[in-house]
Amino acid sequence: MLLPTTFMSPRPSSALDRLRLTTMAKNHLFTIGWISPLPLEREAARLALDEEYSQEEVQYQNVFYLGGRIDQHNVVIGVQRKTGLSQAAILAEKMRAGFPNIKYMLLVGIAGGVPRYGPAGAVSEIVLGDVVVSSPRGNHGGVLQYDKGAWKDPGRLNYRGHTNGIPGDLMAAVNNFRAEGRSKTNIPEVLKQMRLKLDDKRRHQYDDPGPSRDRLFEDTYKHQGTELDDCKDCCDADHTISRSDRGDRATRLLDEPSVHFGNIASSNQLQISALERNRVQQEHEAICFEMEAAGVMEEHPCVVVRGICDYADSHKNKGWQNYAAATAAAYAKGLLSMIPAIDVAELSVPQAAAHPEIMQGRGVSITQGGSTFTGQTTISGGSVFQGNYIRRGDIL
Repeated sequence: MLLPTTFMSPRPSSALDRLRLTTMAKNHLFTIGWISPLPLEREAARLALDEEYSQEEVQYQNVFYLGGRIDQHNVVIGVQRKTGLSQAAILAEKMRAGFPNIKYMLLVGIAGGVPRYGPAGAVSEIVLGDVVVSSPRGNHGGVLQYDKGAWKDPGRLNYRGHTNGIPGDLMAAVNNFRAEGRSKTNIPEVLKQMRLKLDDKRRHQYDDPGPSRDRLFEDTYKHQGTELDDCKDCCDADHTISRSDRGDRATRLLDEPSVHFGNIASSNQLQISALERNRVQQEHEAICFEMEAAGVMEEHPCVVVRGICDYADSHKNKGWQNYAAATAAAYAKGLLSMIPAIDVAELSVPQAAAHPEIMQGRGVSITQGGSTFTGQTTISGGSVFQGNYIRRGDIL
């Protein structure tokens, strides 16, 4: 099995197979940064990998990351120590520093969704398990920080939390994926592949809970128990709206979530008010609420992918979290298949000045046993290699 820096080059000779990489050189091979705010989201990301690398070899400043391959990309996955915008920003900064060839970043996890959005006559319904992808709407670049601004009336904030937009070529991949219709149709197959990596007991943790467990409560009906109490034990079912009552747009076959595109509302506060949720949606075209994206977008523009596990109200639902994390990871995996392979050799050139130990030689050709490899190599002090292909066994 090969861990490539580019997928358009020949295999190395056996002489190069004996080279060992330093941790710094290994970290230069990763071109996709994947942020998982919660451990359960990291586990879903792990299941989405086509190949997982040795965790002990993917580290920076004594922090271990999850590394692996999805399609043609080397992906490094980080998980936050705590929730919140600042923690997300810190993690993104550390990943950029430790893995300097990251070209694209994804923030993938769970969130609360707006039950319905859109103009009259073209209303869309979001149900639990669906996926929301950040996409510019109105004056926002796909993510807005809705707890940042100035108070203009008692209890009413004039939002000023605009964030950077999504990088153009990454947004193009999202749009192409959407246009081809694959953003929805590939999810069932990816979910199946993810479950096959688990034993029977754990596999069922990622099953679609189904419409009977999708409980949308009336906007004015608040959760009747503590945050630890399940709604089925403390809330009146007469105040729920079933999927069937919501019409055809809320109908889903098992394992076939819909994918929605729009603004994602981000803040340091957990959204538990249905009325505030509706207001932010109406004023800013937000269709999803979470607690990390705005912290990342300011300095590290990325695509945000969220699986919907509740309706951004007081009725939180842990029963949908694993499945929602899996649907988000499944979409993100498919999205990466739309992005061409990234040539690390090209990305590494700007790093030469900062890390001269990585690149000191060029045009080295090694021939052994009739096979020839030509690339850029350095063997100085420790064993460091910068070139085209490296066998996985010499990296991990």
